[in-house]
Amino acid sequence: MDEVIRVKGLTKLFGKLAVLRGIDCAIRATEVVCVIGPSGSGKSTFLRCLNGLEDASGGEVLVHGVSVHEPKTDVDALR
Repeated sequence: MDEVIRVKGLTKLFGKLAVLRGIDCAIRATEVVCVIGPSGSGKSTFLRCLNGLEDASGGEVLVHGVSVHEPKTDVDALR
């Protein structure tokens, strides 16, 4: 099974506050994934980074092998 989404070392900072710290994961085409956690734990920020609505402070998000945060990436087409 091929990976649809690959996250490598994803970090997101808001000022000095690190909301996401070095997240790594791989999601395959047939998987169903749930993101759960308490309020304020970074769930929405993680999802916004995955779809390019939020710029990552560090790390990489690949969808079908294409980097979401590269300036040349057509995020609308990738979605």
